[in-house]
Amino acid sequence: MKSSDVIVVGGGVIGCAVVWELTRRGVRTLLVDRALPGRATSASAGGLWPIGEAVGLGCGVIYHAAQHAGDASAEASDPEPLPAVFRDFLHESNALFPELAVELREQGGFDMEFERGAGLLFAIYNERERAFVERVDRSLPPEVSLEILDPREVAEIEPQLTRDLIGGALLAGEYQVNPMAVAEAFKRAAIRGGATFRHGTRVRALRREGNRVVGVEIDGEVLTADTVVNAAGAWAGGLAETIGLDIPVVPVRGQIVLTETLPHTLNACLSTSQCYIAQKQHGEVLIGSTTEHVGFDVGVSEEATRSLSAGAIRAVPLLSKVRVKRVWAGLRPGTPDELPVLGPVEGLEGYVNATGGFRTGIVAAPLTAQVVVATILEPSSALAARAEPFALRRFEPAVACA
Repeated sequence: MKSSDVIVVGGGVIGCAVVWELTRRGVRTLLVDRALPGRATSASAGGLWPIGEAVGLGCGVIYHAAQHAGDASAEASDPEPLPAVFRDFLHESNALFPELAVELREQGGFDMEFERGAGLLFAIYNERERAFVERVDRSLPPEVSLEILDPREVAEIEPQLTRDLIGGALLAGEYQVNPMAVAEAFKRAAIRGGATFRHGTRVRALRREGNRVVGVEIDGEVLTADTVVNAAGAWAGGLAETIGLDIPVVPVRGQIVLTETLPHTLNACLSTSQCYIAQKQHGEVLIGSTTEHVGFDVGVSEEATRSLSAGAIRAVPLLSKVRVKRVWAGLRPGTPDELPVLGPVEGLEGYVNATGGFRTGIVAAPLTAQVVVATILEPSSALAARAEPFALRRFEPAVACA
């Protein structure tokens, strides 16, 4: 007897979203999860910035600066936009959140803390940044509105922002949630819908027989299923290696600074070339994030805390008088092209990827879950076909299936 129709490995936001989508379609689903330190969901600000991330005005501009630190030849370069197919994917997924927040609250009784706010506001400090924003604006499709603001207009939206800037760029419709609450809302709704959850359980290996994955191995036990979904985030590559599959997913550490609770201070999510800043529903201001390739080290450093804090104070001077409440780090699943790895693998049955979300995992989660589930239940559908640009085979010949 098989344990389940589908086993999902990994209880981050992607894994929980996939479980919910399966459960609401009547699929007998088991979520196996051990909350390892540094899971990507904990490293997210919860910003729903689909266009901002796609064009480099969100975390992308920070990531770009970190990648080229000390490289004088790259100082004048700008972040490369993500492919249009993924930009559109993120935009469509973001549009699902208003109704999804209501639906999950009604089904599972848990609030993901969806907030509309003013949107994503990128602070422009110099002419090079302004030229970058103008190029981004020209590249956007007509249905996407990026508003380039002068300093007076910036101050009207965000009075606490420094006056030491020459303008700003506003992307309305770029909102925020509590990332941990999103994962919990998906999980609770799925459990109420009939999903089974084994917490505190680490999958040691996938079980493979010939060209089919038939289940997972945990301590002293094998759990079997028709399909296994690898949603293990930064650990997805190691899990895939147990069946001879090479997925180029690596952990990318992001350090986060959280302030003490403040009165309502910020109207928008703020982004600069040094950091992003978002005031959360309960009043704390979250400042992020570094992009470090340090393996599975989830430690924090004084250097990163000082750098992030300095960037935040430059943007919002009043933060210089605010105390830090907490500092932590999380591991985001990065890929060579900054795109996710989704869907089945050629020549291997009973296995589906749902990993590599990196800095867009939260906003991509609703549509990612729909697409991944379609590859399992309706593999010939148009929805399932949307996984094609993100299939593992794009990395061939580096990827091998033994």
